[in-house]
Amino acid sequence: MTAPDVSVSIDNYQFRYWEEIEIRRSLDNFSTIELSAPFEPSEETFRSIFKPFSYFPMDVEIDDQRLFTGQLVGVEPRATAKSVTVRCSGYSLAAQLTDAHMPASEFPIEYGDHTLLQIAIALAKPFGVPVTVAAGTDLGPQFKRVRIKPQQKVGAFLAELARARGVVMRDTNQGELLFLTSTSAGSPVASFREGQQPAISVAATFSPQAYYSEITGLARTKAGRRGSGYTEKNDHLPSVVRPLSFTIGDVNAGDLPGAVKAKMARMFGNMVSYVVEVPTWVDPNGVLWAPNTTVTLLAPGAMVYRETELIVRDVILRAQGDRVTASLGLVLPGAFSGEQPPELPWD
Repeated sequence: MTAPDVSVSIDNYQFRYWEEIEIRRSLDNFSTIELSAPFEPSEETFRSIFKPFSYFPMDVEIDDQRLFTGQLVGVEPRATAKSVTVRCSGYSLAAQLTDAHMPASEFPIEYGDHTLLQIAIALAKPFGVPVTVAAGTDLGPQFKRVRIKPQQKVGAFLAELARARGVVMRDTNQGELLFLTSTSAGSPVASFREGQQPAISVAATFSPQAYYSEITGLARTKAGRRGSGYTEKNDHLPSVVRPLSFTIGDVNAGDLPGAVKAKMARMFGNMVSYVVEVPTWVDPNGVLWAPNTTVTLLAPGAMVYRETELIVRDVILRAQGDRVTASLGLVLPGAFSGEQPPELPWD
């Protein structure tokens, strides 16, 4: 398949002369882009666009549809005897929250009886990042009391609150901070079979040291001591003793079960992942591969012994000249919805 029409805009200058491009999108992370292009240092336009530490606005459109809204972050020139190139990287507008702390002038910062949305809007405002919630997403009850410390980065702080409410956060195509729940199984956009097109390859990664027989959440009291607790058992590991305990603040005792179930589900999302390589940017319906969709996979060589529906967690779109490929990162269903999978692919 030939590459779609990809247009990159840097500081409102439309740039089409890249040689390689890689766009990363995720269900629970922020979008990034990397590209390499010829660099003409004698040209004033090139010198003004590819300017280190400029943080210029950076947008990407595919076939005239906005896919990425962010800012230029990295600029790395490289000169050889044969060519001069520049490698650029950018991340979405919302991704700057992962780098930054709140301005010192804002402290102390504490919220009582505020929802996750209210807290996120307040913290994102100094950075000019809009906040939105996906349709059908329930952000849960108000937080009784939360406080962000000066040394805490905004993105990590909000991600912790989101996990406590069983939701994930990412960015929209317009760069907004988005809270959402993961999709349900039942409507896969594609089916992959080992050794059959369009799957070029299938690889599995296991993380046995991040897998536990039970997880216990302990509420932090006002005095900083551990209070009430809740334990969730791993139905798939009944005969092995590998417990994990963690302390969580900013939740009422009644919220503990949901927070622990969410942590257990994320354990399943991290204990095994699959990467399917395909030679196209679009699914069988002609739609760009996207996170928060599902596919089915049957790959005995990767220990997926029965057809299994998996969630697309990450999508990496790559192009070099007319050659395009995509990498789909897949995880077990329920990984982001607080549910243990009823079966494992190797059972």
